[in-house]
Amino acid sequence: MGIFDLFKKKQQPQVQENELIQSIRHAIEIMEHADSESPEEIIEKIGQYTKDERLAWELYCLIPSVYCRMIVKEVQYSNEMIVIFPDDTQQKALLSNHRVYEVIQSVVVDKFSGEIDNRKIQNILFQSSEFNAINNALNDGSALEDLVTGPLVVFAPEK
Repeated sequence: MGIFDLFKKKQQPQVQENELIQSIRHAIEIMEHADSESPEEIIEKIGQYTKDERLAWELYCLIPSVYCRMIVKEVQYSNEMIVIFPDDTQQKALLSNHRVYEVIQSVVVDKFSGEIDNRKIQNILFQSSEFNAINNALNDGSALEDLVTGPLVVFAPEK
């Protein structure tokens, strides 16, 4: 193995990271403009770009959660995520250990440092189950600072 082989191997994770960042940015753009599309249609559009249905589904589930957590900071959020598979099996994980979630956070932080369009943010927020639960609790009279979420629960697709 020569020096160029070592260099290529070291570059591979960075290339994958850059591809993930581009996929996240593209997914955000799709979600920002999603007005009447169903979740399946949005995931399909993301998947056309990523060429990876699992990643498209993951981005669709996690991007709204990141937006909610960054915008509605007063709530105490759980770090746990539960994935429920079509056969009703479950898998628990910590969001802080989830690489894709961490990269989404950094992309969204970068995005929020620029010009922000409230309509685009709302399009993404309204796709968040956490945001909807918080909104319902506020409508029922709860104080924002008193809210604590349970684990983020996502349902894995059939495929």
